[in-house]
Amino acid sequence: MTPTIKWAIALLMGATIFRAQTILFLPQVQMFGGIAPDGWFGPWLSDTIIGFTLPVMVYLFWTRRSVAVWGVLVAYNAVGAFDYSQGLITQIISPMPVEMASAATVHIGIGLFMCLQLVALGLLFRSDVIGAFKGHR
Repeated sequence: MTPTIKWAIALLMGATIFRAQTILFLPQVQMFGGIAPDGWFGPWLSDTIIGFTLPVMVYLFWTRRSVAVWGVLVAYNAVGAFDYSQGLITQIISPMPVEMASAATVHIGIGLFMCLQLVALGLLFRSDVIGAFKGHR
């Protein structure tokens, strides 16, 4: 794996750290007295968990080499991309109030970060990246 690919994967994953800020949105769901539909509770909770797990994943990517670590990284990025797709679906079913964000902002933001996560996932499937993780036990 070239240094460029290694940095690209780390930066693409790292860019999704913003999902950790959704912990601040949780009190905004209606069940807690906020203005956001309750449908956002699941996506925001999973975003929070995935966001706080990110530093561990980047650390593992940067420092450890094994098939198990590669598998964890693939699973993490796949779940992260799936979670973003759930946010897009939630925006369609239970739109976020415009007081929090416009529909365009939500769609563009979630869509962009989902693409970053998918590109990171795709790079993890490059033969040289897989080889780097298989070569060290």
